[in-house]
Amino acid sequence: MGLRLRKAFLLTQKELKESLRSKEVILIITLMPLMFAVIMPLCIPLVNFTIPTEAFTEDDFESFPALVPYWDELDPKGRFLIFFTMIFFESFLLLPMILPMAIAGDSIAGERERKTIESLIASPLTTEEIVLGKLMTTMIPSVLITWFSGIIFMVIADLSLYGVIGRLVFPNMMSAVLLFGLSPFFTLITTQTMIIVSTKASGMREAQQLGSLVVIPLYLFILGETALLVLLEAYWTAVTSSILLLCTIFLLLVNLKIFDREYMIASVRG
Repeated sequence: MGLRLRKAFLLTQKELKESLRSKEVILIITLMPLMFAVIMPLCIPLVNFTIPTEAFTEDDFESFPALVPYWDELDPKGRFLIFFTMIFFESFLLLPMILPMAIAGDSIAGERERKTIESLIASPLTTEEIVLGKLMTTMIPSVLITWFSGIIFMVIADLSLYGVIGRLVFPNMMSAVLLFGLSPFFTLITTQTMIIVSTKASGMREAQQLGSLVVIPLYLFILGETALLVLLEAYWTAVTSSILLLCTIFLLLVNLKIFDREYMIASVRG
């Protein structure tokens, strides 16, 4: 197993270098974090300045659960700004699903288009080593970029809100669980879905279009998990994590089963 891991890591290093030569991949992994981690939280002060304090009343948030421990100490506008920030943070969690679609799509479907995958498929590497190498090629940069971008988001959001409410919103339990606990699962599930569709898709565009279908149910999962964290106890996260783990194991088995080397070689030659 040590030898297999070493070969998979060597493949990952090679694949990462090739992916970073793609202008489309560079564009996505640069612009998407910039939009989600910087531009979105910078909109918070704009909302604060454009919406008057008297626009909200206590009754507007009477049925809302406490989104932060000091929820009852806030005035209606402060509650709205925190609610608005949390909506932005949930939107930020699309990032760990968008990045894998670009990287994984280029790693397989893109290589097929460039006709560079034949040498890899015909190599002595086992199917398990190839799949593991492809997974790490996408997982490592996607997870690291998501974590780093998430920290930037929280810092900018806190700086934007502190002058208004006088308290820090981040970090909190919900953001920590979603960003560091569950976002790697989102990346892994998206990556494995992209590998599955890329082996059958005719090109990178088609692979990304098919892979994007997994984003909708995963984002609904994020919304549901947020509700659980706000309304129920934190241990429910263990239940949702178990569901995600089962999904990743199932997708891995599917990947190993349908990764058809002969089909991909034929599709390149044909």
